[in-house]
Amino acid sequence: MKKLFRAIRIAVGVLVALAVVLLGGGFYMLHTEWLQQKLKTKALDLLTEKLQTRVTLDSVSVSLLTMDAELFGLNVEDRQQRKMLVMDYLQADVDLWPLLDGDIRVTEAKVQGLKAELHKVRKDSLSPDTVANFQFVIDAFKKDKKKAKAPKDSVSMKAKKKKLELIVNKFTAERIALTYNEDSVTLDRLRFTMPRHGAPKGSIEGLHGRWERTNKKGELVTHEALVTLLDYHEEDGERLVSLERVNFRTNNHRPRKNASKPKRGFFDVGHFNVWADLKLSIDRIAGDTVHGHLREMTARDSIMGIDIRKLQCEVTATKRGLRLEDVQIQQGEGTTLHFVRGDLMFPNKKTGEKLRYFTSTIGGTALLKDISRPFAPVLRKFSLPLMLSVRMEGNDDSMNFYDVVVTRPRQALTIKAKGRITGLKNKYDLRVHFDVNSMNTNAKEAITIINQFAVKKFMMEQLNALGNIRYKGSFNVLYKKEEFQGALSTRHGGLTFYFALDENNKYLSGWAQSTHLDIGKIMNMRDIGPVEAKANFKFDISKPRTALMRRRLGGKLPIGEVTAHVNHASYKFVKVSNVDVKIVSNGAIAEGSVMAPGSFADLSCTFSFTNTKEMQKMKIKPKVRFNLFRKKTEAEKAARAEEKAARKAAKEAEKATKAKEKAARKAAKEKEEAAEAKEKAARKAAKKAEKEARKEAKKAEKEACKAAKEAEKAARKAAKESDN
Repeated sequence: MKKLFRAIRIAVGVLVALAVVLLGGGFYMLHTEWLQQKLKTKALDLLTEKLQTRVTLDSVSVSLLTMDAELFGLNVEDRQQRKMLVMDYLQADVDLWPLLDGDIRVTEAKVQGLKAELHKVRKDSLSPDTVANFQFVIDAFKKDKKKAKAPKDSVSMKAKKKKLELIVNKFTAERIALTYNEDSVTLDRLRFTMPRHGAPKGSIEGLHGRWERTNKKGELVTHEALVTLLDYHEEDGERLVSLERVNFRTNNHRPRKNASKPKRGFFDVGHFNVWADLKLSIDRIAGDTVHGHLREMTARDSIMGIDIRKLQCEVTATKRGLRLEDVQIQQGEGTTLHFVRGDLMFPNKKTGEKLRYFTSTIGGTALLKDISRPFAPVLRKFSLPLMLSVRMEGNDDSMNFYDVVVTRPRQALTIKAKGRITGLKNKYDLRVHFDVNSMNTNAKEAITIINQFAVKKFMMEQLNALGNIRYKGSFNVLYKKEEFQGALSTRHGGLTFYFALDENNKYLSGWAQSTHLDIGKIMNMRDIGPVEAKANFKFDISKPRTALMRRRLGGKLPIGEVTAHVNHASYKFVKVSNVDVKIVSNGAIAEGSVMAPGSFADLSCTFSFTNTKEMQKMKIKPKVRFNLFRKKTEAEKAARAEEKAARKAAKEAEKATKAKEKAARKAAKEKEEAAEAKEKAARKAAKKAEKEARKEAKKAEKEACKAAKEAEKAARKAAKESDN
């Protein structure tokens, strides 16, 4: 018996020694250059056969002791013998122990010098559609869908194999360059760490993308995006993302829209060059909902004039849209705005829903000079702070403004209005309409506001005489045309007016009328009493034409003409009615004539002036023609009767026009009220639907949470039973 045990011990010892020798020899053989060359050749043969293309590899190194694999100089060609994939270096360290649990754990992986050239003709290209040059790789590694089916009574149908899970603890990529047709992406460095115990973190350095697209106008626009540094880490249960020196630029390879147009702003979507920094935290991800906070954001385009110095808000994102809460914005030096909530609903092709958005009341302080460079250079000196309050909603083609209130300190200026912008997709269809429900200010404040504009000013002393000013009306901004109308009241009377700016022909034209306007006190001409009149005017606002006239004649007056009919007026002790006035100005001198026919005598005069600030120095030459002893001719009688009939007809026509305009305004108001009621009902329905959706989502989330808790409880119970 002892001899048997001794023989067994000797045999076991020999087997162990032989195993050690064989294992050691295997390790030695695997680490020899000869065998690793054999492995490289075999792998290349398999890849070449699988891909049916040329694959080359400089060298490969595998170590079973450290489970470390290195690959040098991989080249893969596409089916047209072009280099499709080039990789300088690939290294991976594998941990064997997790294989016992069915996991593959890569403790560290590194990629360096990866370059991919991918090509596919786009559908909008003039060339026929072709297969992508990388499609053969996808097809080669695509899983076979026609798998052999095992018998129904097979044990394998009951036993489910655990899928291998790939876990990467650390990954580094350097010098990455990807090209897809004319589009390209380069990356200097990417780092990602997933520790076994702790939170993941990572960073991206030098991410740059460039792509070209043709816009609706047929212009080829080059887009570029750069992320200098992106950092990600987790802290106190929050995912923190920081982006530094982010740049987005566009170039349509055309001159800026404001080239040779100094009055036009620099805002041009074809020439963006925005640099931004931002910090974002994400505290909840549940289903299709992501919730977080935009803690800090700055964005600046020095040429265009975008200067966002602060943007903070709470963000909730779903597949349906975005919700922003507690939004705070600072643009430029002094424009600060805040609103409690804003919603953006994404378009949906399946349901036909369009892009929609709305906000709660936006309040804050605005300095118009902060938006002057991008939109209106004429506002570059407008440094008066305006207190603003407005509520907005709209879609991709229109914007609505409700409850607009603009004020100045101590209520020196108060404006209440509402408005709408339509035709945003096409500048020729663009229409801006605002109804000014009320505007109250005083002459001093009005002059202060006008002095914020770097333009020539006329009749400022006359404006100062108006005292408190009240206005109600509307204005329209159309393509190369602006219209203003309304009723103005002052301490010296009131008037209704309409005027339009024709940007095509460069003329200002319109009319004004008043039933009582003390023009003598306004113009500092005490001999002239209150008037009832209507005037039509037309002025030249073309700088080239005005400059030419200035060089010829000098002067500082506007160029144009005014025709007026005065129903009632007085000059000193003389009262007149039915007076026709005409004034023509060539820029240097304004000459006018007044004609007041009467049964006893015809009164007329001519006058002239060269400066609106010195109207009291006006030169007047009166003329009187007595009709007492002069017998009127039949032609004069007929002309007088015709004139009287014409005045009567004009009065009737004016009355009819007023009635027609009143009816039109009433119809427009009713239509607008109906539209507002419809929009209000739609908003109410949308709000109700959204409330129901939130309620259902909350209910589903609650049920899911409850199910998760029950599942967790069941799992703990099962684990406890298995331990027992």
